[in-house]
Amino acid sequence: MASDLPDPLFSPGAPLPSLLSTSGEPQGGAFDFWRLYSALVKRLWLVGVIFVLTVTGVAFWTFRLVRIYHAEASIVIDLTPPQVLKNVPEVVDLGSGNYWSTKEYFETQQKIMRSRAVAEKVVQRLSLDRDYDFLRIPQSLDPATRARMLKSIDPIQMVISRIQVLPQKDSRVFYIGIDDTNPQRAADLANAVAEEYIEQNVDRKLMQTHGASAWLAKQLVDMRRKLEDSERALYQFKKDHNVLSTSMEARQNIVSDRLVQVNNALTKTLLDLTQLSARQESLQRILKESSDGEFRAESFKPVADNPRVSGLKMEYFHLKGERAQLMERYKDDYPKVKTIDERLGQLRAEIRHEIEVVLKATEEEYRLTLDVERKQKAMLQSAKAEALEINSLEVDYDPLKRDKDSVQNQYELMMKRQKEVDVAGLLRTNNIRLLDAALVPRAPSSPNRAQNIALAALVGLMLGIGFVIALEFLDNTVKSQDDVENVLGLPLLGILPSIPNIAVQSSQRDNIVQRDLYVGANPKSSISECARAIRTSLLFSSPDRPFKVLLVASCGPREGKSTCAVSIGITMAQGGNRVLLIDGDLRRPRLHRTFGAPSQSGLSTLILGEASPEETIKSTGIDRLFLLPAGPVPPNPAELLQSARYKDVIRDLSERFDRIVIDSPPVGVVTDALVMSAQADGVVVVLRAGVTPKKAAARGRRTLLDVKAHIYGAVLNDVDLGSRVGQYYYYYRYGYYPSDKYPGQLGSGEPPKPKQEATAS
Repeated sequence: MASDLPDPLFSPGAPLPSLLSTSGEPQGGAFDFWRLYSALVKRLWLVGVIFVLTVTGVAFWTFRLVRIYHAEASIVIDLTPPQVLKNVPEVVDLGSGNYWSTKEYFETQQKIMRSRAVAEKVVQRLSLDRDYDFLRIPQSLDPATRARMLKSIDPIQMVISRIQVLPQKDSRVFYIGIDDTNPQRAADLANAVAEEYIEQNVDRKLMQTHGASAWLAKQLVDMRRKLEDSERALYQFKKDHNVLSTSMEARQNIVSDRLVQVNNALTKTLLDLTQLSARQESLQRILKESSDGEFRAESFKPVADNPRVSGLKMEYFHLKGERAQLMERYKDDYPKVKTIDERLGQLRAEIRHEIEVVLKATEEEYRLTLDVERKQKAMLQSAKAEALEINSLEVDYDPLKRDKDSVQNQYELMMKRQKEVDVAGLLRTNNIRLLDAALVPRAPSSPNRAQNIALAALVGLMLGIGFVIALEFLDNTVKSQDDVENVLGLPLLGILPSIPNIAVQSSQRDNIVQRDLYVGANPKSSISECARAIRTSLLFSSPDRPFKVLLVASCGPREGKSTCAVSIGITMAQGGNRVLLIDGDLRRPRLHRTFGAPSQSGLSTLILGEASPEETIKSTGIDRLFLLPAGPVPPNPAELLQSARYKDVIRDLSERFDRIVIDSPPVGVVTDALVMSAQADGVVVVLRAGVTPKKAAARGRRTLLDVKAHIYGAVLNDVDLGSRVGQYYYYYRYGYYPSDKYPGQLGSGEPPKPKQEATAS
């Protein structure tokens, strides 16, 4: 019979369909929003569980955390301290200059704020080394244990670990923050760190100032001794060389002045001597030209310029004029003429005497000028010799004088600087000041319970969603039409939605029976319409040669194969065909329980010839639907199904019924289905949505194709109507059947009463 069937839709060598879905979307890498949405809806409870656990855990952890209080004190660091004394420079440069040095300066100050020196002062100030609460030492410990713990704890390092230095951008303001479990202690620590840092900056300046002052005092003692030695050497040099002036320069000036004066005097003397020499030569010439010399010397300028001579001459000429007048009247013996003659004689004698005096004075002046010239030349030579002597002494004098002046300048400079340092040391100027003291915080800075819980809610939600998405992408089961057609290469004949439990309080067995017969009990439900769609797909799979024997198989157990087989049989019977439903699972049969039929005889006894078809075929209570139970479970089902008797049984039954639907065992578990597929016109593979692994389904398909089985397609069973597949089929094909939520509204809602006797024909 199988040889007369048309070529299989998918032979072992046929290529798989394209990796594009019917909508044209790429498979495997495309983002499937509806898939994620359906996964979230399906596992919403898991998202809720993760969300609740995360929020609860974070809330429990947050409320158990110790409250931490944060206090901040702010300080301002100026680049230069206030200049109290204008012309007194500081010993320590507390500020900085250019950008890079300023940057390094501020970074250095941050390191100093967190230094051990500052922290040690804070510990001493607040007595933190004896604060058991700060040191986290329980009060209940005995003294010995407490002493050991005190030795092993470094309170200075604990303070350093709590100091937070926060510089403010584009400003010189720094915040010193402290976190502590005690709000008062946090404020005290922040203020103590700021104050100790400021005080240490002043102490550093004062310490270096005092150090500079002490160094200067020591240097002054040495410099004073050097100054005394240099002064003593200079004094001894002056004493040895008879330098009685205050300085060699003064003596040089005196000698220089003397040289200038002597030289000037000598020049003047030479000029005078030149004049005197010319006058003397003129006098000698006048005396030489005069025979008796009387009145010839009157033309000599010194004589002519002499007032005495001029007076006598005037008197002489006056008397002479008077005598001339008398001589006109009297003779020489006239008494008055005689008197005038006597007087004229006296005047001539006096004039001669005065001329001689003038001539002698001129000669004496000339001789005196010559003597002055000689002496002045001697004085000039003496001054030159003294100047040369001073120049020779200057070679030895200058080094001594320079050494003395240098030492004296250094001594005076150091003396002045020491006074400036002493004055600066009295000033407590500082370039760092406290801006705002730390206040006692009223509320803890951490933990932020509201923020932590809100963050936990967000993280919990993201974790839940991420976990669900991860599960979805890690889920390698068949879930959609795309999986069936593109991954497995099988046409999708249709879907069977999830069938709800009719009776909540019923046993699992009763619920299975009710699900198997749900299509018959609810013919107008969407599930029944889905089953009829599967029937239609099967009828159109090979319209030229309709099938007689249909094998319903699955890749694994518990995939709804039996329910699907019963539903197909019911829809075939409802379509007017006489349908025989065969329970081909000779290992774990169950259809006899579904219809409440006895299983003492069935397929196994019919193959063995121990019973006739009339004895084994049972009525199901559904029109035109009959059941052939599995019968007693044989020890060798595969060998029994491979026998020629099985082929005869199938051939005989196909002549009695229009359609035969065989419920076979799973393909991936035993070989019974492969053996039975050889006697079937076609095979329907049942895949359970979200349960059947893709690898198992592909392996089952390959196994069926290897035995030349004709696979009509696959049925996707137990589809959640809230998923994408369910939405696609339910809302676009069967949305007008709303009876799934209320199965009792359409149909009886009760399974048919199975009959115990067989009514086969």
